Amino acid sequence: MNSLNTEKWNRILVRFLLAFSFWEAVSIPVRMLFFAKFYFDPTLKSMFVPITDVFWLGPVFSDLTFTLAFGFLYALMKESLPQGLVGGFLVGILVSIIGFVSPMLWTLSLTNFAPTQLVWVWVAYYSLFTISTAVIYSVGWKEDEE
Repeated sequence: MNSLNTEKWNRILVRFLLAFSFWEAVSIPVRMLFFAKFYFDPTLKSMFVPITDVFWLGPVFSDLTFTLAFGFLYALMKESLPQGLVGGFLVGILVSIIGFVSPMLWTLSLTNFAPTQLVWVWVAYYSLFTISTAVIYSVGWKEDEE
């Protein structure tokens, strides 16, 4: 495994800025699309706050942290991961299954902490985030090995 030199840091940061800015532009409409049904459900009204009362620093910081951490992990492991668009989709799907789907299956089988449909919409939302981030990190990252 090679150390992170300046060129690799630049690639990580450029990919990070691209992935983060793309997701922040897409995330608010996607959140509204995915969760609008639950927002107007009278049984779940206590779980959601009006959009004007959302402290937006929390979701943005969460997206920032995930995108940056995923970029570092991808940069350190990219030699053993598949390259290109198909590789990005594959890595994104596998990370989604490992990070979101399997923990939610396990948690829902033990507890009933939230409505099942709401949990699966949340898993789909973050899986979409993970897949798009993985694709952005994997496409066009070619390097001359010496």
